[in-house]
Amino acid sequence: MCMCDHQEGTASEPLPEHTEPFPWHLGAFDAHNHIGERVLTIENLPAMKARSVAIMATRTQDQPLISSIVESHGVKGPDCFSQDKTTVVAGYGRHPWFCHELFDDSLATATYIPSQDVQAAKGRHYKAVLSPAPEDPAFWRDLPVPIALSTFIAETRARLLNDPFAMIGEIGLDKPFRLPMQWTDPRPERDPARTPGGRERRSLSQHRIQIPHQKAVFMAHLKLAGELGRAVSVHGVQVHGILYDALSECWKGHELRGRRSRDKERKEKSKAIEVENESPKPYPPRICLHSFSGKSDAVRQYLKPSIPAKIFFSFSKSNNLSTEGAREKAEDAVKAVPDNRVLVESDLHTAGDRMDSELEEIYRAICQFKGWGLEEGVAKIANNYREFVFG
Repeated sequence: MCMCDHQEGTASEPLPEHTEPFPWHLGAFDAHNHIGERVLTIENLPAMKARSVAIMATRTQDQPLISSIVESHGVKGPDCFSQDKTTVVAGYGRHPWFCHELFDDSLATATYIPSQDVQAAKGRHYKAVLSPAPEDPAFWRDLPVPIALSTFIAETRARLLNDPFAMIGEIGLDKPFRLPMQWTDPRPERDPARTPGGRERRSLSQHRIQIPHQKAVFMAHLKLAGELGRAVSVHGVQVHGILYDALSECWKGHELRGRRSRDKERKEKSKAIEVENESPKPYPPRICLHSFSGKSDAVRQYLKPSIPAKIFFSFSKSNNLSTEGAREKAEDAVKAVPDNRVLVESDLHTAGDRMDSELEEIYRAICQFKGWGLEEGVAKIANNYREFVFG
């Protein structure tokens, strides 16, 4: 999800002319988008060329919307990806931009304690999790009463149990993000096409969400993903080291050993290992680093043989091809990613022609970076998407 809505006031750009037609018949797959932000555009899904789109939730208001989309368009299993229609994979979770709306009830002293004076209780919470701490009550007046983290995780668990193919996302860490300013008085009329709870063209404040609070919310989601064996789609902005350390923390003690050590242990404790392998893990089995913006060195960091999770790297036109410098950085990273760990995404908020065209553009770029023929690359990424979603 971009720092600003990259669709604001922009029209779909025409695709560069290509001599080789795009092989839509092989299946194109969008690993990360936010159609839940413009839910009315879901009516465009049947006319799309993409085979499957993964819709990420961000906040309280869009979780039920995505559930309703899945009821009519949701993927029913791997065979759906062979059908000539666009299906939806759901992602549920709390985006770091909205994690201030939760309070960590695992703390000895919670930042939010219900009180008859709701505004005072809200103020104590938002002062504790934002930096700099807001002092004007007008700032938190329109912010929601925070929800207990355990309550939100329980709700997310229920949604995941109701959909065996759903993942957790979008979750993660974001260092530079600033909250929007409070609403003006009188409050402007809402755009009914937008899902409530977002920025809606407001200017940004000085207030950022403290990283320790973001991390607490992030780690709770990772634990849930491990418990249920679900994939996660991860957001990270200016936090490469912090994000890697957080992920490493969740699989600490479960690192893979060298082959000789594994063979010896397998012989000595084969039964115990079988039980362990079947039991829930504290880390997600599959992780997608969405719109990956790191360099090749960062890619290699996530490819250590000891890491027990499968790490995928996803790229988008809007985030990775927006400038010549971004394109060069993406090419460097893509070349370092193993062929079986590359994914593509749109990261767009609207379903339809623009989503198809931006997917095609990033597919073509990745095939060029990798030296793949177009059909070869599209087929490889289709296999990667199946592996990421279904394991």
